[in-house]
Amino acid sequence: MGALNDLPAELLAGWALWLAGGLALMLWFRHRSARPRPPVSAPRMPPTGAMRLSGTRPAASRPSGVRPPPDAFSELQSLLDPTDDRSR
Repeated sequence: MGALNDLPAELLAGWALWLAGGLALMLWFRHRSARPRPPVSAPRMPPTGAMRLSGTRPAASRPSGVRPPPDAFSELQSLLDPTDDRSR
């Protein structure tokens, strides 16, 4: 206790206020956390008549005369592959 007598009174008062403020905040937070919270409600959905269900229409079919465009990798592969030259 001899070391505390050497400290200025303002410093001791500041430490006391700091400790009291921290204690008050801790008690307030504990009291606030212990209070029951209202239940979280689920988000409200629109009435089913106004909502369009997914998958109600069939998938669009590709016309039979149209071929899909070739992908870039098959074009590159055909350019890089050695061709069979039987004419040599």
